[in-house]
Amino acid sequence: MASSIVSEGIVLIAVVIAAAMLSQVFLTTMTGIEQSSITMSERLGDKMKTSVKVISAVNSSSTSVKVWVKNTGTNIIPSSVIEKSDVLFGRFGEYSYIDYSELGVGWDFALLNSDDTNWQNGETMEITITTSAALATGDYYVCFNTFNGVSDEHYFSIGG
Repeated sequence: MASSIVSEGIVLIAVVIAAAMLSQVFLTTMTGIEQSSITMSERLGDKMKTSVKVISAVNSSSTSVKVWVKNTGTNIIPSSVIEKSDVLFGRFGEYSYIDYSELGVGWDFALLNSDDTNWQNGETMEITITTSAALATGDYYVCFNTFNGVSDEHYFSIGG
């Protein structure tokens, strides 16, 4: 009888320890899920507030193109983040990724109607794309893609 009570006590203690371990694993998992949900919500919210519109593009010399992009969203984008954007450019069907470069071949930008270095709603950015070779006559494609994956594209022609 005494050994039965001791055995039951040991089993009870084992069950309590197992339940405590399971609850700890459950709480840890729930915390991880909660953090993932918060991060995902923040990213989606940021993406929903970001909107851009490529309004025009034209060749400005034999090796460069000017592209004007308007911030139509409510997200304020600092210049240091604009540099992390992606620009795709080239002849229709033959476009490629263009590296950001403040000098020489690549793309650079200037905020046109801004009082600071942040790209805010309603402000226009002028992108200058400089190529290593002369631009041939034909149809061209440009796509501006923000740091968080929001993009707009534009097709235009360079005449002869």
